[in-house]
Amino acid sequence: MKIYTDLIQFDWTYLMIAVNMIILYLIMKKFFFAKIRDFMQKRQDSITQSIEAADKVNLDAANLKAEYEKKLFGLELEGKEIIKNSKIKAETQAREIINQAEQRADNIKKQAEAEIERQKRAAIEDMKDEIAALSILAAEKIIEKQLNAAEHQAVINKVLNETGKMKWQN
Repeated sequence: MKIYTDLIQFDWTYLMIAVNMIILYLIMKKFFFAKIRDFMQKRQDSITQSIEAADKVNLDAANLKAEYEKKLFGLELEGKEIIKNSKIKAETQAREIINQAEQRADNIKKQAEAEIERQKRAAIEDMKDEIAALSILAAEKIIEKQLNAAEHQAVINKVLNETGKMKWQN
């Protein structure tokens, strides 16, 4: 039984360890726990503030991103509008250039037609003069005499009047 009594026996060492622990706890509580608690609280507050600041920065960044995306969308629309207006302006200018070219071509065509008509009249006048000269020559040969200037002019006028009444065949 002695074996069992040694197990239950009171040992002062255990009591001293317990007293030392209590004293150590009280000393630590008085000097360190308040400082550690304050340090931990400050650290927790600092972390909380950092998280709140980060959340605020994230929110501001999200707002700026949304604002920039909105501006970018507006710029894209504005760019599309500018391109559309440029295309319309280019098409209008192209039509104006085509119309001006057509007008110039019409003017050139009209001038060419007028020049052709003028040259045609000049050719007809030349032919009348030649016919008149040939008629006079033929008439001189027929009558075998030379006409004076007044008679010559009268014959030319008579031939021109007669040939002017006829239609020329081209």
